[in-house]
Amino acid sequence: MLKIFHLWRMRYALLLAAGLLLASCARSQQGSPAGPAGEDGSVPQGGELRVNMTGEPDTIDPHKSNFATSILVASQVFDGLFKYDQALNLVPAVAKEMPAVSNGGVSADGKTYTVKLRNDVKWSDGKPVMANDFVYSIKRSLDPKLAAKYAPNLYDIKGAQEYNTALGTGDNPRMPDAAQLQSLRDAVGLKAQDDYTLVVELKAPRPSFLHLLALWVAWPVREDVVTKNGDKWTEPPNYTGNGPFMLSTWAHEQRMEFVPNPNYYGEKPKLGKLIFLQIKDDNQAYLAYQNGELDMVAVPPANTRIALTDQSLSQQSLRYNDLVVYGYQYNMIVAPFTNAKVRQAFSLAVDRKSLIDKVAQGVGREAYSAVPPGMPGFDGDAGKQYAFNVAKAKELLAEAGFSDVSKLPKITFTFADTATNRLRAEFFQGQMKQNLGIDVTLEPLDTRAFQQRFNASQYMVIFSGWGADYPDPDNFIPELFKSTSRNNSGHYSNPRVDDLATACQGTLDYEKRISSCMEAQKLVAQDQPWTFLFYREQLWLVKPYLKGLQVTAKDQLPGNRFYQKVYIQK
Repeated sequence: MLKIFHLWRMRYALLLAAGLLLASCARSQQGSPAGPAGEDGSVPQGGELRVNMTGEPDTIDPHKSNFATSILVASQVFDGLFKYDQALNLVPAVAKEMPAVSNGGVSADGKTYTVKLRNDVKWSDGKPVMANDFVYSIKRSLDPKLAAKYAPNLYDIKGAQEYNTALGTGDNPRMPDAAQLQSLRDAVGLKAQDDYTLVVELKAPRPSFLHLLALWVAWPVREDVVTKNGDKWTEPPNYTGNGPFMLSTWAHEQRMEFVPNPNYYGEKPKLGKLIFLQIKDDNQAYLAYQNGELDMVAVPPANTRIALTDQSLSQQSLRYNDLVVYGYQYNMIVAPFTNAKVRQAFSLAVDRKSLIDKVAQGVGREAYSAVPPGMPGFDGDAGKQYAFNVAKAKELLAEAGFSDVSKLPKITFTFADTATNRLRAEFFQGQMKQNLGIDVTLEPLDTRAFQQRFNASQYMVIFSGWGADYPDPDNFIPELFKSTSRNNSGHYSNPRVDDLATACQGTLDYEKRISSCMEAQKLVAQDQPWTFLFYREQLWLVKPYLKGLQVTAKDQLPGNRFYQKVYIQK
């Protein structure tokens, strides 16, 4: 991780090493990630990579995105100022170098960033990418009419929050006129000093700010393309980017196809085509892999044992940890989950070990708090007071006024309807019935409908997950549990957590900042806005002819950050 002070980058790299060991080594244990090239040492060109993305993304506009499928697509087509290498170090992309105090890129007070851009970066149609493209794009993300979920990640920029919140809220709307909105937009602390120099002014120092500039909410999009095409700008051939691939075909609800961007400034893709299929059923996707229709596939829980023990399949297996936590998330403005003791009782009634053993077939690690292992701020003891204990669960329900569980409101569990999620939902249903005598109604939704319901906070209990946007605990605690966060869809609110989350984001002293994150995490685990279940472990099968796959603990699909390096050697 790159901070203003380079020592912090070294500290993060060391702390991440344990968590990333499997990510960087697993493939070499199962077969070489590169493998032999041609007899003359050349790498085959022009093959097709076929992988399943599960379902239709709700949007592929990077500034509107907040789900993995959306970000997966946009990451093939757009490059931001910075990106991550395989060890999750932040490195320059469109930026020429990493801004630092030593090179004049960061002011001594940590509040002004001067980012020098490469002058050889082009859009897929050949036009140059310039500093004004970033000024437009970041301000577009902050436009209150766009309602971008990740816009608050940019609130450290001077004037950003004032502009983004100019329309108020549903409960307290405001009606500024066009001139007032333009004035607020102009006041945002961004300017193009020249064609290839971007200057960003912060209202206060933010140690992780360069990570925020690496997020999709700050990726460049073309103003003329968006203006000309409106909502259709994300449809091919309008979807103009500066990344390694171009979206050539989008057969909605079926597949998306990408071809290499001939004007890409970086390493050119070796693939002739990248294909994302939209097979919604995990078991059907697994069958497609066996039939040679996919080149890699996530192993459904029911097939885990055979994938790890079968002589042939085990040689194709790819197993690694990633920075993701899953759990049951409660809507805390909907009874009975307004009551902390009910939420705590539900946590106590869930046997996580059984979930991992029976549903996930042993793949995963029990979780009781938010921050995953392999990241600063991980605390293996936080939340363990709510480990499986049926007697204590019943006691808390009685204290909450529900010794007779028939007096509880009807409990509805909402989930994105995949085979794996259905197993997880049925497990929850069974645990509540078996351990507490509570009947739970399951509500399966297709991926797009689930995402819409989640964004609108229209649920009671959901199966939810959060993956690291960047390797820092301030991406977990404030993003999920600060009362003002747009990603806090369950309406959790604790003033002390809010204060600690602010310190987790803004304290320059490293030790104090991480300490604030950890204290906040313990309070969240106590309040139980989520029943944390497990830290994810990935198990995939990869065809032996797929070479050059470079996996990180932050991928949406294995190796998706480096698909331009992948090649097919049949």
